[in-house]
Amino acid sequence: MPLMKQALPGIRMRSSNCQKSGPDRISALPDELLLHVMYFLTLQEAVQTSLLSRRWKNLWASLMWLNFDAAKFSSIRTYRKFVNNALQYRSSLPMLVPLDAFWISTVCDNSDDSLDYSDIQPWIHHALNSKAWALGILKHSGPKPLSMESYPFPFTSVYLKILGLSHCFIDDWFVQNLSSCCPVLDDLDLMSCAIHVTMFSSTTLKSLAITITQTDKDFPIEFQYLVIDMPNLVSLSLEEIPRRIIHLMDVSSVKTASIFLFSLSFGHSQVQCSILSALSNATSLTLVSPSVYEDVVPKVLGRDLPRCATFSKLKRQHLGEWFLSGGCYPLIYLLRRSPNIEKLILQLDTQQQRLAVESLEKSGSTATCRGIKKEPRSSYSPCQPILALSLALKSNPFQFRMGSGFGDWVV
Repeated sequence: MPLMKQALPGIRMRSSNCQKSGPDRISALPDELLLHVMYFLTLQEAVQTSLLSRRWKNLWASLMWLNFDAAKFSSIRTYRKFVNNALQYRSSLPMLVPLDAFWISTVCDNSDDSLDYSDIQPWIHHALNSKAWALGILKHSGPKPLSMESYPFPFTSVYLKILGLSHCFIDDWFVQNLSSCCPVLDDLDLMSCAIHVTMFSSTTLKSLAITITQTDKDFPIEFQYLVIDMPNLVSLSLEEIPRRIIHLMDVSSVKTASIFLFSLSFGHSQVQCSILSALSNATSLTLVSPSVYEDVVPKVLGRDLPRCATFSKLKRQHLGEWFLSGGCYPLIYLLRRSPNIEKLILQLDTQQQRLAVESLEKSGSTATCRGIKKEPRSSYSPCQPILALSLALKSNPFQFRMGSGFGDWVV
């Protein structure tokens, strides 16, 4: 049986002796246009076109963006078979067909089975041999994170620029090889990974995103620190990293930083971190946390505040409720060190939002504002209401006296 028919179980194509309804004008279109149309199909649908006629037999294999999504399949077994056969077919072609991007998602809603790294490793090898510059394991489920232990480092490539990994085990071996084996890598996205690393360093990365790391209560204490040393990093996103003491060492090139903290961040309130104080060159800063009544985050960030230099390039600031601690002192402290701020977004619940507006109006601070408005909730991923202030601030416009509630603001 032809390889593609093996990859497409249950497909019934119309026989060639069916009555024709008209000339086949679609097949007369150039390859470039047909491939453009195929990008709007699922990969299964694109592969099915190979059964139409000789004209279409190898056309799908020229697609330069491949996205294998297990959610489209009835089981992990059929998904694995489809991917193996599709890539085997591409490899059998007389000439190498290059790739731009290769994405796999191995979560199947209809199956409790999962894939091991031994299943995925040949797929990664095929993608990198095809000179893909973007590669991602976008979704993966299983009892344990994917481990590359006992395998050669899989991502060696002089073409790879973008790498996204989900539910993978990240250790020092991975980080060290990433720097030496991926010389042009500039975008790394780690989603729900188990990161057993203390020092994360790179001189090539320009974008780093770490989201929801797997850190349980038995996490080894030797990995309590997470140090990020990336002097050429431009974009940094850290979201819900539990029980890790974050130190940003050299991130002096970061322009956009998004830090989302929560109740398990840092582990306890006595730790020393370096977050705000390392981001003095940022132009856009998001630092969102849980309620001000969570004790840990405000205390840890409060100790980092005195180390902050002037944020001379900062234009946009988006803050969570942690800034309400100490009579709103952190907010004023940051504003006084942000002489060029243009937009301030305060993420508050409804009651705190009302208090903020009332405090601004009573203090006369609205004289320096072009407007106070609510931003649409859909504009931001967190679900709390948003208060946005478009500020026209003069140099150090606020003097602050500690007081009850929000304290007194004097323009």
